Amino acid sequence: MKKNILHIASLLLLILAFSSCEKREPDLFDEGANGAYFDYEHAADFSQTINFADHIVGAPDTVPVILKVKLLGYLYDEARTLTIKTQGIEGYPLAHVAIDEVVFANKEYEKLVEVKVERPAQEDTLYAVCIYLDGSGDIGTGIAGKDIINLYVTEKYSKPDVWYSHMETYLGGWNKEKHLYLAKYTGDDLFYNNLYDKELDMHLFDSIISLNVSAVNALLANEPTYTITADLPILKETDYPAYTEPYFWHLYEEYLGAFRADKFCRFTTLLGGSNTRDIAALYASEAGIQKMIEETENFHKSDVLNMLNEYYSYALTGMPIAEYKVLCWVEMNNNVNYTMRIPYWWEDPQALGTADIVKQYFGEYEAEKYQFMLKTMMKEDGETNFIAASILPFAYDLEQGRYTWDQSPFGVKQLAGEERLKECYRIIKAANNKRPSLKQFDIPDVVLD
Repeated sequence: MKKNILHIASLLLLILAFSSCEKREPDLFDEGANGAYFDYEHAADFSQTINFADHIVGAPDTVPVILKVKLLGYLYDEARTLTIKTQGIEGYPLAHVAIDEVVFANKEYEKLVEVKVERPAQEDTLYAVCIYLDGSGDIGTGIAGKDIINLYVTEKYSKPDVWYSHMETYLGGWNKEKHLYLAKYTGDDLFYNNLYDKELDMHLFDSIISLNVSAVNALLANEPTYTITADLPILKETDYPAYTEPYFWHLYEEYLGAFRADKFCRFTTLLGGSNTRDIAALYASEAGIQKMIEETENFHKSDVLNMLNEYYSYALTGMPIAEYKVLCWVEMNNNVNYTMRIPYWWEDPQALGTADIVKQYFGEYEAEKYQFMLKTMMKEDGETNFIAASILPFAYDLEQGRYTWDQSPFGVKQLAGEERLKECYRIIKAANNKRPSLKQFDIPDVVLD
């Protein structure tokens, strides 16, 4: 008895060894069947929806849908053709699809079938088509209920769930035109997913700002040959000033001066163009061009006043005057009368002692006198090189808490500090003396060393 048990065990091991070396066949529902079925487990998989709004980049005429098909029954040594057909679904306009001939090679039992789905004729309309295994070819149908897939097709644009908060603020309200532009610009149909961290449940602020700036720059880089419909907001200077020069700026540079991003932001606000669509439309119309021409001089004047205000605000930061040219400098024109702002050092609200020095050379402050001083030195230094703050070349010593002389060299003679102040006085005094006596400003007589 014991020997019989050992013999049977040996036979079982031998059978297992042979079976492990055999080719694994597909699961057979019916060994006598010769059919195919769509290889999905869940009922929801047999009804699929394609939205062409998720396929913007490249504007494809067709989108591929991959269907899994599997054979049921013994494997054959010869190739066989599977017939797949389509028909309409009641209540829906027909969605058009194309399916190439499906051929199973010998011993092949599963396949991925590509269905080319055509873009629907109209947006916001739901089309449908029934794709079914016909059974009229070499391969019949296999499993009841797994031989039909209903495919629904549409092109419907809707606001992404993440489009709120920072996205609303820095990209503006959602609309289809903006959505299309940003998808094409980024080359990503789902660009908005890169602006939101799902794990942290928060918007990516820097990415949103960066997209606004780069997209605005791209839209306004060249004069458009088509109507700009994407209304991306032009952000305020304090938000992000990294815009590059728009296509229309050079036409008004005589009035606006050299391009700066903060200028651009303020100029568009002045014109009423708060976004790319509005500013492009403003420039494209005759009325808009006229408005720009009319507003450039006013803007330039306000731009200069803004610069003088910045000089006043930055006086006690310890910033060298030379850095103003990068930060807030505006080229002034000798033939324009500007609104003036008293220089910080002339007013001297902290009683640092600078007012006494300025008055020694230039007397009491008068707006017209100060404008005359600026225009005189502008003519001397050249409009493109002149920095208004350099007439009174003071600086603030943050460590000592007192004034000092700014050591940046300015003017034709490249003088700094007190020497620059004396040179400005000499030139301004001489120019004042050439004016008619009734129009001369009250500028003291100072004996220079």
